[in-house]
Amino acid sequence: MTLSIFAAAQAAPFTEALVCEGERLTFQALAARVQARCTELAAFVADRPRPVALLVDGSVQMFEFLHALIALGIPVLPIHPRLTPPERAHLLQLSQAQALLEPSQASPARPAQRAAQPASIADEQPLALVPTSGSTGAPKLTVLSRRAFAALAHADALRVAPEPEDRALLCLPLSHVGGLSVVLRCLLARRCCVVFRGSKLGLLDSIPELAQTLIAERITLLSLIPTVLARLLREAPSLGQRAPLRALLLGGQACSEELFLDARAHGLPVLTSYGLTETCSQASTLPFPPPARVATRNGVVSAGFPLAGVELRVVQGLLQVRGPTLFSGYVAEPSPFAPDGFFPTGDRGEFDPELGLFVFGRESELIISGGENVDPSEVEHALLACGGLSAAVVFAIADPEFGARVAAALEPLPGASFNERTLFAALDSRLASFKQPRAVCVIEALPRLPSGKLDRARIRTEISRNLRPPERDGRR
Repeated sequence: MTLSIFAAAQAAPFTEALVCEGERLTFQALAARVQARCTELAAFVADRPRPVALLVDGSVQMFEFLHALIALGIPVLPIHPRLTPPERAHLLQLSQAQALLEPSQASPARPAQRAAQPASIADEQPLALVPTSGSTGAPKLTVLSRRAFAALAHADALRVAPEPEDRALLCLPLSHVGGLSVVLRCLLARRCCVVFRGSKLGLLDSIPELAQTLIAERITLLSLIPTVLARLLREAPSLGQRAPLRALLLGGQACSEELFLDARAHGLPVLTSYGLTETCSQASTLPFPPPARVATRNGVVSAGFPLAGVELRVVQGLLQVRGPTLFSGYVAEPSPFAPDGFFPTGDRGEFDPELGLFVFGRESELIISGGENVDPSEVEHALLACGGLSAAVVFAIADPEFGARVAAALEPLPGASFNERTLFAALDSRLASFKQPRAVCVIEALPRLPSGKLDRARIRTEISRNLRPPERDGRR
């Protein structure tokens, strides 16, 4: 299928395409508005158009511009509305964007004659320049082609076959590949995309409204990160019985066994997955329908099996991926690919042909303390399994004797009575002593990125200033 709102309007003119800000637009109605935006953007079209930055505020006008840029073959640089001026300037300069579109300043779109479009747009033409999460430093710009997004949509449809009544909820940031891929999967499947805009404080502060939207809009397909799922289970425990969800794609970070079993017990059809910006958000996913039993390793649930066309291999404990959903490279960076086309992800993991993929975190996060290797993700899952915590981040701090020590930033469950001594007493039966945190900081709310993922870089630099020895048996 063609990546164009105009092609979708021809194939399914009266199918609902977008629900946003109280408006309900069919593909035909949305295409008519996009025609007007194409006329406005005609000056940006060239044989090899430079990127156009788009402030992705989640408004109807934003979707009009987004679809116009895609239809015209102009690469999109999504800009998160909450970026600071220096952060925004860095991305604009790096991408050499020819303009920044701010939808809130645009006049309402009026149906117009369709603007002249390129006769054909090459599959390898960049569709988007998407910043990496920046969780380990300054973000890079990932070049994602039209081919890659189309291949992802095709592979995803083979894993979870579309149904006529499908409706997907978009609650992930459009400045990240997870949100953008939801929009493009809906476009190619000719299915409705329902937009949920949480409070200014973020999605985690809008859980009741999110649950109500899932029910009221009859959402069948949902993509979340584990942090949001955990909050949904606490604040909307009856969601599995009230919303017609067929598949809940869980990604962004590894899923603990406890969270997965809790979601299953609440009737939610969770499909754990592994992906990254460089693979258009997915590389592997659990089979569909979800199997009755799912393998775990080191407290981490299997992320399933590679999508169609995707190849995974493990080299010296690190994951590498190859396939049609792979990105084209980074802006202003040397080629990151191995000679045979595989991309080294930098993620530690194991792949079992029968049990699936297990991901244990970044190579750069491995802690070597006194000659012992400590996996931060294993420690984090053990801490969470002890109860009383909603989040934990484990990282290394310098130590003159051991080279590094294990440290942890802990976020207690809201409203729960947190007892540090009880937590570490329970940890004794789960982890060897050399793996246990020797310094901790307990904080009400850990810093998070706009995507909702924990801001590990900020936690390591800021939270570490307040570290202290943990309380054990009444002593510190």
